[in-house]
Amino acid sequence: MKISILGVGRWASCIAYCMDKKKYNVLMWERAHSDNSESTLFTTHRNQYVELSKRVTFTHDLEKAINYGDVIIISILSQQLDNLMQQIKQIKDYEHKHYCIAMKGVEASTGRRLSEILIDNGVKNTNIAVWVGPGHVQSFLSGQPTNMLISAYNNVYAKKLIASFNSANFVDISHTNDIIGAEFGSAAKNVIGIAAGILDGSGYTQKKGPLMPASVKEIGKFIDAFGGNPDTASGLAFLGDFQATLFDSQSKNLTFGRLIVEKNTLDKEVLKPFINVDSVEGIKTAEALLKLQKRYNERVNTDMRVKMPITSAVDDIVKGKIELKDAGDYISEKITDALNL
Repeated sequence: MKISILGVGRWASCIAYCMDKKKYNVLMWERAHSDNSESTLFTTHRNQYVELSKRVTFTHDLEKAINYGDVIIISILSQQLDNLMQQIKQIKDYEHKHYCIAMKGVEASTGRRLSEILIDNGVKNTNIAVWVGPGHVQSFLSGQPTNMLISAYNNVYAKKLIASFNSANFVDISHTNDIIGAEFGSAAKNVIGIAAGILDGSGYTQKKGPLMPASVKEIGKFIDAFGGNPDTASGLAFLGDFQATLFDSQSKNLTFGRLIVEKNTLDKEVLKPFINVDSVEGIKTAEALLKLQKRYNERVNTDMRVKMPITSAVDDIVKGKIELKDAGDYISEKITDALNL
C-alpha cells in the first residue's frame, strides 16, 4: 500500500512511523514556506518524537502527494483544512482519491465537520473516513497501546482501513457507523479538556469527576440534535479520550486551561514560552459548536432547544468575558447545570 500523509506535525509523524513499520510506502507532504524553511522532520527524518527510516520520503509538491497515495491521510490543524482543500481541488481527479482525516475539530467560521469540508470541496462522501480516539504520540512510542476509532460514510471503506491500519501492540481500531457523533465527539473533547485545565489551575481537581458525566450528557444531546447517536458520546470518540485529554499532562487543551488560570492571562505572547495557543483546537471548536447550537435553536420549538453550559462557559472564559480568578467557580457552576439537563 502507498500512503500519502499531508502534514508533518507530531501526530502525522507518528502515523508515518507506524505505517513505515508495517512496510507501507510512505510519502509525507509539507507545505512550502515563503522563507524556504523546512521542518526538522523533513530535513533529518527525525523530530523530538520519532526517527523515520530512509524509506519514508518527503515532498513540497501537493500534486505529487495526492497522486501517490492509495490512501491520503490528512493531519494538519483543523482550521486550515478548507484552505488545503482549495489547493487540492485544482489537481486532476482529486475527488476520486480515498481520504482519511486524522485530526479533530469543527470549522469555527462555518460550523462544518471536517468531512463536510471535503464533501463541499467535491470529494465523494464514499471516499472519506475519519480516524479519531484517545492517545498521545509520546505514549504510543513509549510502548503504551490504545484503542481508536474509524468511521466513514462507506462502511466497506472504513473496515478496509481498519484492517490496514490495525497494529499489534500499538493501536486496536474499532468501527462505528456514526460519523456525525464521531466527528462532533472527538472535536468537543478538546473543549472539555480546556475546562479540565481550568479546574486544575483553580485547585478544583476533584471537580473533574463530575465534569465527565456532565459533559457526556451535554455533548450527547448535541450529537442527537444534529442527527448522530447520543450514545457515541460515551464511546471512544469522546468519553474514551478523556484520560488523554483531561488527565494527561501532554494534552495541549488541558495545559492551556491550566496555564491561563495559573498565569492569569490570555495573552498569547506571555503564554508562548509554554504553549502555542494557535494549536489549541478546543478554543475554535467551542466557538464552532456554539454557532451550530444557535443555528439549531433558532429553528426549533423552545422546549427542543439544545443547551451547552460547559461549552458556553469555556467560550466565555477564553474570550475574556469572565475574570480568570473566577474561572474555576464558573466552570463548576456550569457542570451542575449540565448534570441537570
